[in-house]
Amino acid sequence: MKVIFYDHKKLPISKLLIVLSGIIILLNCTIITYRAISGHQKAVEIGKADSERLTNILSDHVELTFLAADLTLRRAVERQYFNALFGNNLTEDTYNNFMLWVDETPQISAMLLADENGNIKLIYRKKGYETWFEGKESIVDKEIFYIHKDIGDQDVYFDVSKDKWISDHGLVMMSRRITKINGAFGGVVLALVDNKYLTGFFNSVTTGKAEKMALFYENGQESRLLINMLDSSEEGFTAKMLGQQGAAAPVQKAVSMVDRDNPDGLFRIYTVKSIPNLHIAITTVAYGGDIFAGWRQARTHDIIFLLIFSAFAGVICYFASAMSGQMQRVEKSEKAAITASQAKSEFLANMSHELRTPLNAIIGFSEMMQGGYFGPLNEKQADRIHDVTLCGHHLLDLINDILEFSRAEAGRMLLKEGQVDISQVVAEVLRIFAEKAKAEEIKITVNTPKNLPKIRADERKIKQILLNLVSNSLKFTGKGGSINISGFIGNEGGFVMAVADTGIGMAEADIPKALSVFGQVHNQIHKEGTHEGTGLGLPLCKMLAELHGGSLKLESLEGVGTKVSIFLPKERVIPGNQEELGI
Repeated sequence: MKVIFYDHKKLPISKLLIVLSGIIILLNCTIITYRAISGHQKAVEIGKADSERLTNILSDHVELTFLAADLTLRRAVERQYFNALFGNNLTEDTYNNFMLWVDETPQISAMLLADENGNIKLIYRKKGYETWFEGKESIVDKEIFYIHKDIGDQDVYFDVSKDKWISDHGLVMMSRRITKINGAFGGVVLALVDNKYLTGFFNSVTTGKAEKMALFYENGQESRLLINMLDSSEEGFTAKMLGQQGAAAPVQKAVSMVDRDNPDGLFRIYTVKSIPNLHIAITTVAYGGDIFAGWRQARTHDIIFLLIFSAFAGVICYFASAMSGQMQRVEKSEKAAITASQAKSEFLANMSHELRTPLNAIIGFSEMMQGGYFGPLNEKQADRIHDVTLCGHHLLDLINDILEFSRAEAGRMLLKEGQVDISQVVAEVLRIFAEKAKAEEIKITVNTPKNLPKIRADERKIKQILLNLVSNSLKFTGKGGSINISGFIGNEGGFVMAVADTGIGMAEADIPKALSVFGQVHNQIHKEGTHEGTGLGLPLCKMLAELHGGSLKLESLEGVGTKVSIFLPKERVIPGNQEELGI
């Protein structure tokens, strides 16, 4: 296993993530601020363009409305002129004309004709306007009569402010002068226009918005409001835009201006345009609530995104910080464990080496005494010396296993690879355990095909694996049992070596314990008094198999037996006579 220790001199990943998150959040804030500023400016420009477009549309509608009414007035003036010219001034005929013109012109609500003395000659009113000049016979007291009589103005004239009934009902009165054949003043013709015809159109094109409008009429002396939806401060700002207080300067092209500095703090866009032939100026007012609705929605989305991203970045940084701390603790623990493991392995290797020297001497002397080298022994002495020899051999095996396992764990074990004849290795192992198997009445069989190919491996370690496996089987197989040793080429072309016995076996749940270091499933006492094992045999076999690039598989059933299989990759099989084996 390769262990990587992080360099703590480098910037920890948690701090790196925090710095990166901060930079990204700052970058997002910068982008959002830039988008907010540019979006605000764009919203103002779009608001201006929309206001100018609305003002142009409204201007066209106002002009058509009043021109249609003025055309009717002109027709009435012309009819009076021709009637006087041909001497057929029939009142009934003129009344029928008035009725026809008013009914066919939707914006005109009523018409009135007065002579040169101000006497009302004709009046026709639509339903709902019957009270206009009801019971009156003259308009001589009206300003509109003297305007046409004294000034002699030939243009259409608008009047709203002097007549309370007209102003209360939201009406606009238009008039034209009647001139006799000799050029003298011949009277006045009036038309009543309901401004609902204009405000209704305005409301229809500004549905859902809080926009306002106003119409100003310039009569040459002062500016009068024909239609007013503005408050006093808005009227004042409009007057400044028109160029002078109380007088409408002709602005034939729609012009917009932004008002940011006002008492109520509302953002407004004012747009004005003049209709020169009617002496009318149109003003529209748009408010920030409508102008910046889309801009505010976009900013809300930006802020929500920033908050979500910041929260996400905060969570990531928190977990990264916690993970970094955990990783540092794990690294310290792992480093300490590796150091301790290396120290343990070195200690065991050194101690095992130091213990083997005196132990070999003990075994040698005990065997010499058992062989009568120092004289004959009585029966009890011979039994005790036999036990000493047996325990010495067991202890030596234990030390050898520990030494081998320590070397492998420390990474000091190297393979001395060569061509290994498995059949020969099996034969050597059988010779070693033949007497013991015979004494235990255990039958050992070998099942390997003829011409089994050689493998490329460390012969001593392969032999050690087989010795450990057969030794384990002998330990846990009772009298009359059997052990089978097999070697063959697997389906995938790799080499398989297996040792199966009919011993006491183990439960499936105990298999991981049996493969662990110093793990003993059956803590039995050998019939001769020595402990059955160290718990290093199977782990050492597994380690040696993995050292060859292979693996170990343990299968066992309690009371049935155990089978241990060693798998080596096909790369270790030396090509030869596989064809004879059907490979």
